[in-house]
Amino acid sequence: MEKKITFIFLSIALAGLLFIPLFTLNQQQQHLFLFTSLSINQTIEQVKQKYESDLLSIDGVVGVGISECNDKPCIKVYLENESPNLKQQIPKQLDGFKVDTQVTGTIEALPQ
Repeated sequence: MEKKITFIFLSIALAGLLFIPLFTLNQQQQHLFLFTSLSINQTIEQVKQKYESDLLSIDGVVGVGISECNDKPCIKVYLENESPNLKQQIPKQLDGFKVDTQVTGTIEALPQ
C-alpha cells in the first residue's frame, strides 16, 4: 500500500513538472501579445520621438525623420557616411515601424 501511494505521489509530481513549461510559455506569449498591442497603438511620431536621441547619439548619425517605405510610414535615419560599422548600429525596426537609412553626408545648420 505504501509503495502504491509513493508511486501515485511521484506520478502526480512528474505530471506537474511536465506542465510547468506550458504555463511558462503561455505567460511569455501573453507578455509578447501585450507588448505588441501596446506598440501598435503608438504613432510613428511617438516612436520617432522615443528613439530620436538614442539614434542621434550614434557617431555618424546626422538626422532622424519620418518617411514612406513601400507605401507605409517608416523612420528615416540620415547617415554621414556609408560605413558598414555605422549601418550595423542602426536597428531594422523600431516598435513595429521599418527603419530606413540614407547617406546624406555632414549636415550643418545655415547661419541666420
